[in-house]
Amino acid sequence: DVVMNPNYVHTITLYHKVPAAGKEHWAKTVFHNCFWKSVVNTGFNGTQASVQNTYVARIPEESCLEPLSVLQGDIVIFGECKEEITGTSGQTATQVLNRNKPNAFKVTAFSDNTSFPVDRHYRLGG
Repeated sequence: DVVMNPNYVHTITLYHKVPAAGKEHWAKTVFHNCFWKSVVNTGFNGTQASVQNTYVARIPEESCLEPLSVLQGDIVIFGECKEEITGTSGQTATQVLNRNKPNAFKVTAFSDNTSFPVDRHYRLGG
């Protein structure tokens, strides 16, 4: 019997870019019982202040039907997103991402933590 981590209570939608012949193809998967954290960081460069969100999502191994493949540039959206990314006007990856911000991010870091003895998961950061 697996004891679920009490922090793994969120639903997220992952858009994974699939290499296709000559056109953009994105596969959408909704995962339940995930971890989600969004932190707003304020940075200063001289007199300029910049605000940037940092994201971490963790998908438990048992939520995945098969090993998860994630690429830099894949998109994670908080909650169950009904939109499809088709690459056509209005439904490009950038447009879907921007419509769902600040509860969305582009993956810049991915680690497979499924070899851990407990709490096996995939970690997506952005």
